[in-house]
Amino acid sequence: MRVSLATLYARHSARLAARVAEHLDQTGADPIADADDITQDVWVLAAQLLAMPAPENAWAVLTALLDQVLAATDAGLHREVPSGMDLPAVRGLPPKPLVAFPVPVLELASAAAA
Repeated sequence: MRVSLATLYARHSARLAARVAEHLDQTGADPIADADDITQDVWVLAAQLLAMPAPENAWAVLTALLDQVLAATDAGLHREVPSGMDLPAVRGLPPKPLVAFPVPVLELASAAAA
């Protein structure tokens, strides 16, 4: 039986937040300032999974995602993005400049002939 992300969050959010705070406390980082960001990153990765894990595997999957987020944070790959803004890689390229439409020369020539 698969579960929804909301069910996973309800079951494991407090446990995950405690695990993150515990890890940050062990590494000497500020658990109050960074725990929410790291926990949020784990839930974003969980939301991007193609299928939600079965309930008996959910905690193992969440801890594996936590390890990925912590490894990226330790490697300096973590970026701060203000709330409500897309990540720069997601925004896409700026629009291309508009190309001027060709002037309908045939219509002008036919109007002059008439």
